Amino acid sequence: MTFARRLIAGSMQLTLSNGVVRLLAIVTMPILTSLLSPQAYGVATLLGTVISLVSVFALAGIDVSYARTYHSMQVPNGIDVELFCWRFAIFSSMLMAAISALAWATITSRSAALDYRLALLLASGIILSVVHTMTQTRARLGGRYQAMALVTIASGIIGPAAGIAIAAWWRQDALALILPMLLSYLIPTLLLGVPPVTALVKPSVLSKDASVPLIKIGLAAIVTAPMYWLLSSSDRWFLQYFHGAEAVGIYSIGYSVGIIGMMVNTAVMAVWLPEASREYEQDRERAKLTLGRLMSRLVAAMALIWLMATAAGGDIVRLLANERFHASADFVPFIAGGVFFYGTSQLALYGLVLVKQFKWAAVWWLVGGLVCALLNFILVQRLGGLGAAITQSASFAFIAIGILATSQAKYRVRLDWGRLGAVIGLVFFAGLFLAPTWHTSPSASLLMKFPLGVAVAAITSWLIAPDWCDRGARKLFQRRLL
Repeated sequence: MTFARRLIAGSMQLTLSNGVVRLLAIVTMPILTSLLSPQAYGVATLLGTVISLVSVFALAGIDVSYARTYHSMQVPNGIDVELFCWRFAIFSSMLMAAISALAWATITSRSAALDYRLALLLASGIILSVVHTMTQTRARLGGRYQAMALVTIASGIIGPAAGIAIAAWWRQDALALILPMLLSYLIPTLLLGVPPVTALVKPSVLSKDASVPLIKIGLAAIVTAPMYWLLSSSDRWFLQYFHGAEAVGIYSIGYSVGIIGMMVNTAVMAVWLPEASREYEQDRERAKLTLGRLMSRLVAAMALIWLMATAAGGDIVRLLANERFHASADFVPFIAGGVFFYGTSQLALYGLVLVKQFKWAAVWWLVGGLVCALLNFILVQRLGGLGAAITQSASFAFIAIGILATSQAKYRVRLDWGRLGAVIGLVFFAGLFLAPTWHTSPSASLLMKFPLGVAVAAITSWLIAPDWCDRGARKLFQRRLL
């Protein structure tokens, strides 16, 4: 298979599985929001942000090093890299989990809003999150996209079912959300598998001269990953500080709808780096053309996902969530904008990874994190959840532009700026028109918007990928003749 076909096939499988999981989360939203309070959502969200933050420190970018060097033509590579990276991740996660649990118990022991007894779940979540990330990376490197998709669906079914069962028959607090989250880490790890324990306990065969450069490839993630947490999660802590746990819970519902594009981002990124590394190693000059063409089309696809979330998100919140959470509908377009810019930054980021210049990404994420903190401080206390959503979109946009410019300076891929600019402009203006509700009934509003959304998607597809559209039309015509 060609690079494009491998990328599209893997991305489609993972996108469909992520879509099923997202659909299940939306379907269960009316049940859980009727059983659980905004405060329960707020506590679970805050614990989740701590797990995500500490996990990226524990990983220290070793998953990036793993993905970049496993298929490398130069040593270290292959199984030696895999075992080293896994040992590093497991030891680091256990150390960070112990420190974090102790810190949580100490800090929250005097808090009425946060339970210090959640420290054990926090530690478990950190270890499981790190191992889950490494498991996913291992499966990607093995090209096991179908297995990943099936496992994602399985965990997406079991997790929400467990949450509903806990909330209905046991407890109506944050545990009904935290335990399913831990299951979402554990189930893929068990089903996809890890390297043999007997191999992991053996001493590493990599020398210091080989292991240090390996760690350095992804080490900038110690900066980029916490900055990602700052951009994607710190808004809830600002909301907690200025407006309380209830505001965090309301915001979390709009956030869960607005990040629907992450299912595409996650799927594409899961395939992009290992396949891009393979293409780059085979022919670096050809990769400039193939990566540029595919990146242009992927950015256009992410823009369409933003349009979909913007057009439908508010109506979905009003349709499915309890009325106590309806205020979060206004946050969706801005949160979806942050998802779009984050996806764009990740596509551009891997140009720096390929040439092993990841450090420049750290610079942009550090500056972007400072911009995010400043905007959160100013906007959240004045605008509440809307200010937090605006901050997300603006901060990710700043980082995406900076990383794209730097990446192009270090390794210029041939982006189709003319077509891409036309697509972004069309999608943006369509989003302005489709974002407000068109009818008092959310269902009617969605139906009224649907034809225009399909038309914009068709025009966008023709603008950015006319060859794919022509090929698809010919195949469809031939099938009708047969």
